Amino acid sequence: MTITRRNLLATGLSLPLAGALLAVPGVAAAQDAKPKPKLIVGTQDAGFPHIADASGAYKDAPYEVEWAVLPGPAAQFPALYSKSVDIGWLGDTSLILEQAKSTTPWTPDTAPLRIVAGWRNFDPQFRQLVTVVRNSADVKSLADLRGKKWAFNYGGINHLQYVLSLVKAGLQESDIEPVQLGDGFQAAAAFNAGRTEVYSGDFVRVKELVDKGEARILLNGDDLGIPGLTVYATRQDVLQDPERKKQLADFLERGRKLWAWYDANLPAVAKIYVDKVKYTPEKAEAQAGRNKSQFVPIDAKLLKEEQNIADVLFERGFIKNKVDVNAGFSGDYNVFTIGGAAAQ
Repeated sequence: MTITRRNLLATGLSLPLAGALLAVPGVAAAQDAKPKPKLIVGTQDAGFPHIADASGAYKDAPYEVEWAVLPGPAAQFPALYSKSVDIGWLGDTSLILEQAKSTTPWTPDTAPLRIVAGWRNFDPQFRQLVTVVRNSADVKSLADLRGKKWAFNYGGINHLQYVLSLVKAGLQESDIEPVQLGDGFQAAAAFNAGRTEVYSGDFVRVKELVDKGEARILLNGDDLGIPGLTVYATRQDVLQDPERKKQLADFLERGRKLWAWYDANLPAVAKIYVDKVKYTPEKAEAQAGRNKSQFVPIDAKLLKEEQNIADVLFERGFIKNKVDVNAGFSGDYNVFTIGGAAAQ
């Protein structure tokens, strides 16, 4: 309750005594306390803000974390550029596609956005990225994908799954009927509703159809050499501001506590997806298992994998400009995410 003059008089205290009470250091400090600075973080998972709150990882942070649910990179990028969010939730290859559109080459110092942390699930039973086909489409081999309606969304790892699946099948976009939608949820909905025969994206969104035997997985991200990380990206102005850098480092370090809590509390996480996102218990359990993750280092190994992907996309004509992936990644925060040294 806020202490006011009326509150004090109502208790029967005299004004001199009330003045003495207001002079107590603890009370004065409470009145004069400045609001915490705010860190606005984008997420593509509507359940994640509730999970973060349940974990307690950010409870005593020296800043307030505000979550913005923005499904898909098409929404995350404008929010980052407009400074509506400070940290965006993307796929690890999102900045490859973004950098390829730039008319001027990116460098570590000039790139408008850089990836500072990434995480993934290493459990083989939880495939994140898949290319799935309806059994009714009579696809017996990758070559049979020719002419099929294929749902995907632009700009992130779902898009990359689509592109590299085409490459693996020896096809161009002109060989199929591409159905590009606004985000992964829309792409999955089109496939689930039978409006397309093929889908590339997040497995959980089409898992029910696969479980029913109406569809099957043709390719997963590991088959295509995709690291399959979910990442946090931020702007140069955040990385160049000493106070904002401290907030970012603290936020990422607390993220390790979040993932530790998550791993130890999968039933609680599933319940959050049921209660807050209104998933069925089966889908909630699958989502909780699929999202169980750990931070990975942004190191030479990862950068080599990302560069290989960028080179393939350029050589096959899917992006117009050659990309140096080093410009879009920073290993400076490894010490906070995994406790290791910066990428070499």
